[in-house]
Amino acid sequence: MRIIFLFVTALSALLANAQSGDFPFGKITYKELEMKSYVADTSTDALVLNEFGKAWISDNQTLMFEYHTKIKILKSSGHRQGDFIVPLYKDGDKEGKWHSLEAVTFNIVNSSLKESKFDAKNLFTEKTNRNVSLVKFALPDVSVGSIIEVKYLTESPFLYNFHTWEFQDEIPKLHSEYWCNIPANWIYNITLRGFHQLSRSESDVEKNCFHPTGIADIAPCLKLKYAMENIPAFKKERYMTTPKNFISAIYFEMAEFQRFDGSRIRYAEEWKNVESKLLQHEKFGAQIKKARNLLEDIIKPSIELETDQLKKANIIFDYIKHYFTWNGDFGLFTDKGVKNAYEQKRGNTADINLCLIGALQSAKLDVVPIVLSTRENGIPIKVQPQLTGFNYVVAFLKVNDQKYLLDATDDFLPFGVLPIRCLNDQGRIVSKDESTWVDLKPTQKQKKTIGMDLQLNEDGVLKGSLTVQYVGYDGIAERRKFVKTGQEDYVAQLKKEFDQLEISDFELQNKEDVTKPLVQKMQISSSGFGNSNVNTFYFNPFMIERFESNPFKSDERFYPVDLGAPVESNYFISVEMPDNWVVDESPANSAFSLPNGGGKCIVNTAIAGKKVTLNCMIVLAKPIYTSEEYHFLREFFSRVVQMHQSQFVFKKIK
Repeated sequence: MRIIFLFVTALSALLANAQSGDFPFGKITYKELEMKSYVADTSTDALVLNEFGKAWISDNQTLMFEYHTKIKILKSSGHRQGDFIVPLYKDGDKEGKWHSLEAVTFNIVNSSLKESKFDAKNLFTEKTNRNVSLVKFALPDVSVGSIIEVKYLTESPFLYNFHTWEFQDEIPKLHSEYWCNIPANWIYNITLRGFHQLSRSESDVEKNCFHPTGIADIAPCLKLKYAMENIPAFKKERYMTTPKNFISAIYFEMAEFQRFDGSRIRYAEEWKNVESKLLQHEKFGAQIKKARNLLEDIIKPSIELETDQLKKANIIFDYIKHYFTWNGDFGLFTDKGVKNAYEQKRGNTADINLCLIGALQSAKLDVVPIVLSTRENGIPIKVQPQLTGFNYVVAFLKVNDQKYLLDATDDFLPFGVLPIRCLNDQGRIVSKDESTWVDLKPTQKQKKTIGMDLQLNEDGVLKGSLTVQYVGYDGIAERRKFVKTGQEDYVAQLKKEFDQLEISDFELQNKEDVTKPLVQKMQISSSGFGNSNVNTFYFNPFMIERFESNPFKSDERFYPVDLGAPVESNYFISVEMPDNWVVDESPANSAFSLPNGGGKCIVNTAIAGKKVTLNCMIVLAKPIYTSEEYHFLREFFSRVVQMHQSQFVFKKIK
């Protein structure tokens, strides 16, 4: 990912654009109306012809935001671009306001321009929770060939959250421009994320532009202008974290507010100061102390005879993990507070994991919190000491020079294993004694081992046993799936997935012991596999977990391939034949690999008497592959797909 910090303290014009500022509302050309497709991306179903936004702090010290866009509909699936949702936020007695809206759809009807204006009575607001309301509206008469134009104005009291501007979206844009007027006493850190260059980046100072209501003082404003041209659509692909990490956008984060009397409120501080505030925060550090006091007498009886520190930690971890039910909410801070969460046996991630940290500390173990951002929340910007990028907390335990990251929100997680959602770059230690970043690396693989021991009978029917072992993150996911569906539905779904097989005598081992592999055992039989006659039998050994197509389809990729954890799959298959059957064809032995030890695929087949065996191993040794490694990974899977099409051909001899 490319992140650029934009320090805008002086005038700097990288490239002035001829097109500047907002554009006239309702000025539609016949060339735009007659457009049938976008040459640079013929697959797109809509195109932003122009987009402009402006944000400024009003004299009433509220954040005003004006948005204006003009969009061409090229295909029927592009109709969704006519549906708009605008969030308004509330906190206590402070809330965002909706001010004005202009919206119209333009069409050519009988060789004439027809305007269909949006009726304000069709605007409605939906309250999703106590903090967010959604203003929704849909433009009329949207069809293929339409141009829709929308312009609205909102107001927010939350100056800390200056408007982010996303230049890139799910459809391409010809031009996108964003202007900001910020009084000089409001100081923000500004960053540009993404892979596309600005066509315009300017800053200037306007004197005497800010006249705060009720205050005699006047302040200058910093005027910022950013633009991009010919922006491609952002296309989400497999194996990537949140698009927020990669979409080209401008982000603002409050650094400092300077009062007119010369005093200051600093928001961007050194990490040690941020961490110190966290440790004193009523919904963070104070909750650890409460949990320590609350759980000391509860935990003590279960560990008082245990002298091994690691075993103590395991006992406490298992107790907290099985005692609480996670409510599904993420949180850096507690929602209920540890006392209420304990009484209700339920809470968000902070309620549970701060309880865990307090319980471990009550046993005199060396444990501190680590704050992190989940994969869907985005990678935190580490240069700026801010908490806004974090939405999760876990325990960081040290025992006998070994380090463990613990999360008690999931019954299926073994000790020392973080859920995939937390494997997102680095987390920050929160401690009086240590201030540093910690790598959030997977401690286990996504591993699966498939073993089939089969016999081919005289009639061309395969029978035998199938064993599947799920290890590491695959074991966690499969256990969760089993518990969620129940055994009857679980087996029914398995039979649907293995549609070429008849399954009987199903057994699942180690369902509850998360320290061991989850093992499926069953008897299988099949007379299918595309046999042409009773004398020839075609058998694809990769009937389970086969790659039918390459998961990496794009010619280019600008962002990493993030698997979360390394991947390993192993096949061990043996087929015993009757005396009057032979192997006419078999998958070829092969071996190919990724550069720099990034992975490998090895296939070995062997025939010994009347028994044929195949071993296949696919290893992706890294959790993350860079965009520079993408072409190698794509070619690797092209060969895997080809290999998975190969098969055994058994023939009956006379």
